Amino acid sequence: MKRFKTISGEELINKELAEIPFVVKNLIPIGLTLLSGSAKVGKSWLALWLAVQIAKGEVIWRYESIKCTTLYLAYEDNEIRIQNRLFDICDDAPKNVHFCTEVSKLGGDLESIIDSFILEHKDTKLIIIDTLR
Repeated sequence: MKRFKTISGEELINKELAEIPFVVKNLIPIGLTLLSGSAKVGKSWLALWLAVQIAKGEVIWRYESIKCTTLYLAYEDNEIRIQNRLFDICDDAPKNVHFCTEVSKLGGDLESIIDSFILEHKDTKLIIIDTLR
């Protein structure tokens, strides 16, 4: 018979746990975060801006960010559209923000390509998939 693996309140309160690491302090933890909303409300613009700001180590709405390599997988865009948006949101894009418009599918080769990118860019802390298919 399968059972839940539980921990008692007493055990949990006395357990030493590591702090949750954040890319943007108290806002975006390292791990999975989903950004969702209605179509055409600016999710891609926000994600692009976050990728650039975090790559620069800039403050995000008064929250500190960790300067790190970021990867933006822009599956519904092309390079000219991304470039035009970059011109709209910043004066310069750092070399540690990377973009890819080449579509890879979850369950296909996406995971291995991400692993390869991380091996080449060890300080990668933010990967944005716009949009997940």
